[in-house]
Amino acid sequence: MTQQQMSKLLDVPERTLRDWKKSRNRLYNLLENTDYNEAKNKINVYDLNDIVEFEPSQYSYNLFWQTNQKSEQKVYAIISNYLSTLNKSDIQILCKQYGKNMVKAVLIDKYKKIYAKGFISTNGIDIPIKGNYTQNEVFREIMEIINHDC
Repeated sequence: MTQQQMSKLLDVPERTLRDWKKSRNRLYNLLENTDYNEAKNKINVYDLNDIVEFEPSQYSYNLFWQTNQKSEQKVYAIISNYLSTLNKSDIQILCKQYGKNMVKAVLIDKYKKIYAKGFISTNGIDIPIKGNYTQNEVFREIMEIINHDC
């Protein structure tokens, strides 16, 4: 959690947080008495497993083909699906809605899983992959968009 998010959550100036670095007891007491769901709503933070209302009109096209209307989708699924498009504007929207760090985390998780399997399966054809996911050109391209355009 960033200092700005903590400041917003606890409703204290950022300067107060810096002062609490020396004596953290007040901060810990305040955090212990904060309701998790209330805190998430207050600072607009999502967990990857949260189910949110997905609005397809915000993106270049709807990857959740089941409906053209608003639907409920997992945050992880939304991020993962739209990273696959390589569409810069969609990735920027993801970063704005869910945060740059969460988008990076999903990207890394997705590629780690692919490389742990050792192959990409496409309609019955298994394409073997070797090496490290960080050397993958598509991974690097998406990471470049996240790092420089978000």
